[in-house]
Amino acid sequence: MKMIQLLGILWAFNFGHSFAQSALTTFNIRAHSPNISEVGIYQYDFAQEKMKELKSFSGLIGVKTFSLEFTEPSIYQVRLDNGQQMRIAVEKAGVINLKWNGSIEMVSEVATESDFGKTIEDLNHRFFSDLKEDYDKAIREGNQAKLAKLEVIKDELLVDFVLAMEQEVRAMGPSAAAFDALAYFDLHKNFAFLQEMTSLIESQFPHAGMTQSLQRNLSRAAAVAEGSLAPKFIGRDLAGNQIELTSFKGNYLLIDFWASWCRACRAENPRLAKLRTQYLEKGFDILSISQDSEIAPYKKAMEKDGLTWSQIHDADRAITRLYLVSSLPSNFLL
Repeated sequence: MKMIQLLGILWAFNFGHSFAQSALTTFNIRAHSPNISEVGIYQYDFAQEKMKELKSFSGLIGVKTFSLEFTEPSIYQVRLDNGQQMRIAVEKAGVINLKWNGSIEMVSEVATESDFGKTIEDLNHRFFSDLKEDYDKAIREGNQAKLAKLEVIKDELLVDFVLAMEQEVRAMGPSAAAFDALAYFDLHKNFAFLQEMTSLIESQFPHAGMTQSLQRNLSRAAAVAEGSLAPKFIGRDLAGNQIELTSFKGNYLLIDFWASWCRACRAENPRLAKLRTQYLEKGFDILSISQDSEIAPYKKAMEKDGLTWSQIHDADRAITRLYLVSSLPSNFLL
């Protein structure tokens, strides 16, 4: 098995330099810049599903080295104390050269920068840039007829958008990069595709941490799938009042995950208000759960959109994670 060398933040690095091969992942960090005093190296913990710090170096002069055994493809991250960072999908043993030249740069034959968020930004611009402008204008003007038409167009474009996302990931094959990209997919709306990619990765890496992580997520999604008993939760509104899911027992309840900055959510809110007015006396109600971090725009959106029903402020995303919500708006009818 070959050695992986993650050469982090190499100023004045000679990319023609060769290194001995071994069964280690080795970070060689060279720093001479007065602007960078600390570098942290992290690895994704598949069991805890978060980044775990492996090593940090401060007061860097010359070269610092940190090694660990390479066992399987994984996700690493290099973080600088100036806020810059790079997420890296390491697929196999080899050399990974990183240098800082105003930004972090990498050259490698065995790893790639893992930034599927940038891919989604590009696809968003390709599919929705014109539509966003029309949405903003219709929302400002309160033009419900226009918003209804835009919703139809949005739904049609969304189908092609998701297919394009899927093609980008399929092109990665069974890899750590694909695993990392799958975090951007909705476990409910894209369940079949996630099953497909999990099977593909499992066929190549049956015992790997990323395979086990994907399998756990599929199991969690099944627990909140159609026909399952809704997970119970307790939250609070902006006034601090406690709201329990069980208090709505006996009603048809629509749990609506949204945020004030979500255009599609804002377009949907007036329709939800109309539905609630129409069916409230027949036992239908709505419980909205907001992901807003800033209070002012949240309050303004509730007032402007006429949201008079129960609202939970899920700032820490605890309920959002419980229901595996990864895109907005998301709705569950109980």
